Amino acid sequence: MMNLPVGANLPLTGTRWATTITFPQDIHHDLGLAILPVNEAKQLVSQPYLAHAKAPTWATANLNEAGTRYALTLDVAQLSDATITHLYLVLYRYGARGPIDVGKHVALQMDEVFNHHIALQEIPASALMVAEFYLRGGQWKVRALAETSAYGLAALGRRMGMDVDERSPFATPGNTEQRPGNWTGTAFLVAPNVFMSNAHVVDGANHIRLNSLQGKLDAEPIISDSTNDLALLRAATPSQLQPLPFRSSNIGLAQAITTLGYPLAGLMGNGIQVTQGVISGLFGAHNDIRLLQFTAPIQPGSSGSPLLDETGAVLGVVSSTFTHAQNMNFAIRHVLAIALMEAANIQYLQQTNTQTLSAAQMVQQTQNAIWRVECAG
Repeated sequence: MMNLPVGANLPLTGTRWATTITFPQDIHHDLGLAILPVNEAKQLVSQPYLAHAKAPTWATANLNEAGTRYALTLDVAQLSDATITHLYLVLYRYGARGPIDVGKHVALQMDEVFNHHIALQEIPASALMVAEFYLRGGQWKVRALAETSAYGLAALGRRMGMDVDERSPFATPGNTEQRPGNWTGTAFLVAPNVFMSNAHVVDGANHIRLNSLQGKLDAEPIISDSTNDLALLRAATPSQLQPLPFRSSNIGLAQAITTLGYPLAGLMGNGIQVTQGVISGLFGAHNDIRLLQFTAPIQPGSSGSPLLDETGAVLGVVSSTFTHAQNMNFAIRHVLAIALMEAANIQYLQQTNTQTLSAAQMVQQTQNAIWRVECAG
């Protein structure tokens, strides 16, 4: 059996091949497998085959009960479109919620033909092309790859001309309840008539309303970035509302932070809630560089709340928490929020005030810009 290094290729016999993809640990709830059928222009010809979904005629993939081994079969004679000349094998992190290094390493093997091994520990990306089966001069070949997509399978699909669903097919541990017909979150004003929240708060809503002691506003999505869990909403706001500015300097450990939002709406009343803490980590789980870790307590409904520094500038957007750990909470970095606004041509404010505010001063200065999001499915 040949050890196939990255970039090397090998001719294959026949049109049907059985391979295995193995991991040293259970990847069941973390990593998915996709096979991308593309043409010579490297554009998707049909929807990718996701291993957890219904299999097409030309491929099957089964993960064993231990979650450590895929049995994969490809039969290119069954491809329905003659323009498909490449099949890419892609490992991806469900929801792009971090890098793929949860698997530590991966081995692709075809018995008595080749073995291809990739160490995953130092790969920060959320998707990885492991191999390419391709047609050249009437001969099918396999090439060992280790090409990455930093922002996951969905971003890779868009690059190849098609929307791809990278969401997990499994219930998320600690969050197995189904979303009800109505749910709430938080949003904050970033420009006249423009609010920011989380994608997971507003995606799937048929109707979105913003609510505060100042009144109620109907809102509509401008753009949603599920990869970074951010969304922008448009609503007709009163002219006196002041958008929150964004931090213009770097963030360090032990940075004091305050968050204002609407957790547990209804149970905790309709008023805004304030919590304080510090930045406790500069990365998310599995070294996810998109996230900051902080200690201020949050609850359901806090999603989309601004994470504010001591001057009242936004340094993050509250997004998630570990339910079985104390005060391990996460926010999307402000630079990603800024990038989304720039992509949508939104004119945002940058931090100009350097004066430290007390908690009372911060609430007085920022609370009018922070609204409860009420969504109906």
